[in-house]
Amino acid sequence: MTAIDHHREYESAAAAAAHLAEAGFGDAVAAIQTGSGIPIPELDGVTTLAWREIPGFPEATAPGHAGALHHGRVHGVPVIVMQGRLHGYEGHAPVDIVRPVRALGLLGVRNLLLTNAAGGVREGWGAGTVVRVRDHINLMGFDPLRGTHDPRFGDRFPVTAGRAHDAGLAALADAAAVRLGIVLKVGVYGGVTGPSFETPAEVARMRLYGIDVVGMSTVPEILAANQLGMRSLVLSLVANPAGVVAEGATAEDEVLEVAGRTGRAVMQILEAVIEGLPR
Repeated sequence: MTAIDHHREYESAAAAAAHLAEAGFGDAVAAIQTGSGIPIPELDGVTTLAWREIPGFPEATAPGHAGALHHGRVHGVPVIVMQGRLHGYEGHAPVDIVRPVRALGLLGVRNLLLTNAAGGVREGWGAGTVVRVRDHINLMGFDPLRGTHDPRFGDRFPVTAGRAHDAGLAALADAAAVRLGIVLKVGVYGGVTGPSFETPAEVARMRLYGIDVVGMSTVPEILAANQLGMRSLVLSLVANPAGVVAEGATAEDEVLEVAGRTGRAVMQILEAVIEGLPR
């Protein structure tokens, strides 16, 4: 495996951050990343950049991932929305996947609000269930921080226990869900590489691990953000029971359909979280 030079990666992420600052994105208090098919929040005063316009941002190819950055305001708070993300199953290297998050961290964004469409591993968590991720298990077989370390990104051995999923942001999300009347479950996310969906036997194994929802993203972004000292919150939207696909549907179509139909609840919670952030 080729060693990753994070000195070179720092320069790439810094160049992207500089481009975003010139475009007027530098005042953002928080960044949201949308998962497959999940709609973006309602923004005032929107400025949009396609990823291809930003130095070092690879092209997103997964369905439901537009590959665009939006800058605007939610409840008067300046935010950046990453519409889509990169995945290992597209052929992207781990450092490619986390480059957008690193660029936002170097830009000065301190709050990272991640969403994803996931499979429900916990029995009874059907399509449309919204889950706040309290912790994660990395089953991807890689860590995006591996390679020649650059201390400008942070510590070489970041401590994830109690830090990767911020307690303050979690409390804001829980309170927002109660006010909005949205049932918000709490669970553990398992990150896998994909693109193959899980077999019933693999789902049974995940239940033994204590995993509640499973997906093909998010863990690399959490690790990169944690190294940079960013506060992270993850909300998963269950698109289907893991290991089960509705008769006559493809897994891809089912995920996008459910996310488009029920994903607004996820954004309502995040919009309320943003409103509660300290200015």
